[in-house]
Amino acid sequence: MLKFSFQKTRLLVTPLAAVLLFAAPPSESAPADNQAFLPLLDMTVARLHIARQVALSKWDSRKPVEDLPREADVIKAAAEEARALGVPTQLATHFFADQIEANKLVQYGLLAQWHREGHAPDEKRVDLKKDIRPELDRLQQGFIKQLADTKTLRAQADCSAQLARATQDYVTSHALDPLYAVAMDRALARVCEQE
Repeated sequence: MLKFSFQKTRLLVTPLAAVLLFAAPPSESAPADNQAFLPLLDMTVARLHIARQVALSKWDSRKPVEDLPREADVIKAAAEEARALGVPTQLATHFFADQIEANKLVQYGLLAQWHREGHAPDEKRVDLKKDIRPELDRLQQGFIKQLADTKTLRAQADCSAQLARATQDYVTSHALDPLYAVAMDRALARVCEQE
């Protein structure tokens, strides 16, 4: 089983827990129409938290954050899975490119912080290929299902406004660090893109 450590909390991440354990109850002030995006927001945050472990791996290996062949493989696989669920290939391609860019944003931010401090946190490391990538692949399947499930919502004229409100409510109710809040916006930049 894969364990990720975030600040003072230790969370167990398994295929189902990746979505559930990062979710906290929504803000009581959040309007009901914002709840439709909640699974997508939860998975986005789960993926962004995994970026911390990726950054630790990159710190230890001194490998660059950007891995273009891996990114291309992720986007290609997502497009193929999306096609099977009736999600437009362009939407899946753009969505996963944005998720990858958001993940890199978190990695760059954390690595810069650790360089300023002169060291990375003393946390248990997990294996990038054996542990982290399979977890990212499982999240990918959940994302594609959510893109399919939110088709009607994403087609609404006020989709972008609804998503912005839902994201703000989420950031506030979960007290997300500003780095993760900006990364969420980057990750969800084209969710409401017209198909």
